[in-house]
Amino acid sequence: MEEYDVCVIGAGYGGATVAALLAKQGMKVALLEKTARAGGKTQTTERKGYRFEMFGAVGIPAFNSRFHELVDTLGVAERTPFVVPEGNAASMRYLNRDGQWKVSYNPLVATGSEQEMAAMKDTFGVTDEDLGALGAFYGEILSLSDADIHAVDDTGAYDWIARFNLATPLVSQICMNLNTLFVVAVDRLPASEMIFALRDQVLNGAGRYHIGGYGRVAEVCAEYVEEHGGLYLTKSRVQKILVEGGRAVGVRVDGRDIRARAVISGAGIQPTVLQLAGAEHFPADYVARITALEPSWAICGFRYVLDKRIFDAALIPIFSDESWLDEQRYQDMLNGKWPNVPLIAVDVPSEFDPGLSDIPGHQLANCQVFMPADTESALVDEAIARCDAVIDELWPELKNHIVRKEPYGARQISSMSRDVAVPGCGGEAVGIAQVVGQCGRSKPDPRTPLPGLYIVGCDAGGRGAGTHQAVDSGFNVAAMVEEDVKGGQL
Repeated sequence: MEEYDVCVIGAGYGGATVAALLAKQGMKVALLEKTARAGGKTQTTERKGYRFEMFGAVGIPAFNSRFHELVDTLGVAERTPFVVPEGNAASMRYLNRDGQWKVSYNPLVATGSEQEMAAMKDTFGVTDEDLGALGAFYGEILSLSDADIHAVDDTGAYDWIARFNLATPLVSQICMNLNTLFVVAVDRLPASEMIFALRDQVLNGAGRYHIGGYGRVAEVCAEYVEEHGGLYLTKSRVQKILVEGGRAVGVRVDGRDIRARAVISGAGIQPTVLQLAGAEHFPADYVARITALEPSWAICGFRYVLDKRIFDAALIPIFSDESWLDEQRYQDMLNGKWPNVPLIAVDVPSEFDPGLSDIPGHQLANCQVFMPADTESALVDEAIARCDAVIDELWPELKNHIVRKEPYGARQISSMSRDVAVPGCGGEAVGIAQVVGQCGRSKPDPRTPLPGLYIVGCDAGGRGAGTHQAVDSGFNVAAMVEEDVKGGQL
């Protein structure tokens, strides 16, 4: 029987981070991944000379992130170079109230320059007074202490924004940004999560990518585990968490038992508690709470390989004043009442790293819209069709340059990450939804009621948007495990 100090389930960004950090502390770590690569939902795959993510993945903040801290802590920065394109690498397509498409180009790290302000006035039709109100909004965000921000965990982001009486197009731009960052309704997103993310975005920009693919940092973390005496298995599915004497003592993976003092699961809190460990090992009220947790939305869309450069920027949001989603608008969409333009995010990895294509000049792009996390949802086809119609309107020449076009949705996301443990879940783009009642003080504790079992990733222990939250969780859970080892709990 194999024995380790720690067994980590899943090499997504939470699992890969905590595994590498604990390996650095001298622990013997087993890292187990069910797919062929590390990186979870943002893993980079390779096919016929092209490397790409299964769906769009771009880092926020661009600079001074937990990712920077991770590679510096591990001493692997030279193996995982980051890139933030200079110049106007971000573009925006905004359908104004007169039915006109307005196009603007901006840097990924905003400077507040006169040129940027002029572009906002032209794109959104706003005045200097409107921009002054926007400045007050961001000024308050930058003035708040961390304690002030934590105090609005239970306040909805939209209600917090509404206090500033911003012009409608500026509200649309902010809410569009929040939808794409958190993949939840803006009125249910905690104001605290919004403020932390927008503060990071203002101070450190958005649009960090990793040379070789966004999943490259997770791959290096997995390699680090092996290089420090640990075990890294891919295409290896954990069947169950072993429980003896009222505590987690290891896992069974492909019929092979691996014992450990601690089990850290990045497989999602619901699959971990309800399936891998088993609800019988937890208090009934805890099981009820975990079962009731809401998922974030899923995303669906197309991955493109194009034989020429069609998209003229690395990041391209497409929206109107109807596009951003609060809970009512989202429910309307589910019931067939769609906005004039579905909120679309276009990420173009080859604009960050042209080396992702073996053929110079070929472009890799990802166009995505929102859908429910339910892997059986019938909405996927309509969502993709509506996205396709807008892309065809804005870039009519695209259809003549397609090398490959691959659709995806919640079912594909689930196959790469978490299994379906609760009806309506499985395909969530982020994890449990970052909504009021599930964040901050209300977020699940990484230490579960079953001694020796921890949760890592977007479901517990971290703050931030997307993978930044997962890496933050990895740091925090690693510190917890080290503390519990020193304290004799493990």
